[in-house]
Amino acid sequence: MSMLRPMALRLGPLLAAVDALALAGAAWLAHLLRFQGPIRVEKWAEVVGHPVLGIVGVLLVWGLATAAELYGPLRVRRRRELAIRVAVVGGFWGFGVALATYVVPSWRFGRGLLVLTTGAWVVVAWLLRVVVRRWVMGRFRPPALVVGEAAAVAGVCERLRSHPLAPWEPVDGAHLEPSELAGAARGLGAEVVVLVGSVGGFGAFASDLAALHFSGVPVVVTSELWAWLDGRLPVEELSPDAFLHQPGFGSVHWQLFNRLTRVLDVLVALVMIVPASPLVLLGGLLVLLSDGRPAFYLQMRVGQFGRGFRILKLRTMRRDAEEDGPSFSPPGDPRVTATGRWLRRLRVDELPQLLNVLRGDMSLVGPRPERPEFVTELARQIPYYTFRLAVPPGITGWAQVNMPYACDLDEHRRKLEYDLYFIRERSVGLYLLTLLRTLNAALAGVR
Repeated sequence: MSMLRPMALRLGPLLAAVDALALAGAAWLAHLLRFQGPIRVEKWAEVVGHPVLGIVGVLLVWGLATAAELYGPLRVRRRRELAIRVAVVGGFWGFGVALATYVVPSWRFGRGLLVLTTGAWVVVAWLLRVVVRRWVMGRFRPPALVVGEAAAVAGVCERLRSHPLAPWEPVDGAHLEPSELAGAARGLGAEVVVLVGSVGGFGAFASDLAALHFSGVPVVVTSELWAWLDGRLPVEELSPDAFLHQPGFGSVHWQLFNRLTRVLDVLVALVMIVPASPLVLLGGLLVLLSDGRPAFYLQMRVGQFGRGFRILKLRTMRRDAEEDGPSFSPPGDPRVTATGRWLRRLRVDELPQLLNVLRGDMSLVGPRPERPEFVTELARQIPYYTFRLAVPPGITGWAQVNMPYACDLDEHRRKLEYDLYFIRERSVGLYLLTLLRTLNAALAGVR
């Protein structure tokens, strides 16, 4: 997928530079509002006299903004969550600077200054991205040559035209012969060539396509296109060979990475338990008051490599919810109590699973752990479904933050596509990004 990124619009360095300037301007504005006369000059001199504090502040905002996808070449076009992403970055930045000034007492930056600086930066950063998003949405889109079977090419072109993140204008190349492809791409000035359907007909011209690819015009199949745009791997476009020959799937055996994520799981879970405990106790009390005992329940789930374990959750359904047997929970499920609906919306019902993470049953980030009876049925109907068991299940996951609860076969197939993408692209960055998106969803109250 990285082959597509060099051709994308590069706004990250510009946004990062403006963020740094905005941070300095916000700090000066905070001093203007907070102090007057000689005191202002004296306080500003204290800040300027410790340049390392400024460097730490800039590096911190860059790191947090990168984790929040605020420097992605296309993510600036997303309307959803933009404001809350910037606000979350500002909040964590303020916490980080406060912690830094506590560790290094000579770095003086009072609470009032910190609040004003954070607020001013959040406003400027948000306005900047609103302006950039509007400019990007109205800019000229370079061509993408789409070739293959006529009907399939027409469908891909239509999806690309309507896709909110696609940076290209698709050009239908179904009429082109394989021998004409490289010349047509160069003639159009195409930034990418998309091969749709069976690519066997292009085998005789593999050397021409390879030369085109390495000249700076990526040649990709449609599954890679949707992986880059949507963060998912379409099941219908995958073959068993994909799991053997794509290096990303080999990360499931990368012991160093697995140990690193285990350390992160334990550290983050221990940190989260402190603020989560009052929320869980309050949630349990609300369940008891609204629907009686029990407030918590244990339920069997399928973990990594098919191993079973008992998951701990706050009860969000009526006590008689499964008198007719287990079933998926659709939107507006009448079995969910009024209290349970809010606990689910804010993700509080999942917080007791931090204990499962500490026990090693789960990770913080991974595919959603399903019940054994559901896994058996879904594996029978959806290709590659059991491959999601190659990694530990998670409290949250890439699939969970990209779509709501799945309640039918098609939705579970789509969730699997996100899970497969997560497994192939697993990295510390994607791990942290998923946690951030989960926080965004909880604060925004997204189901």
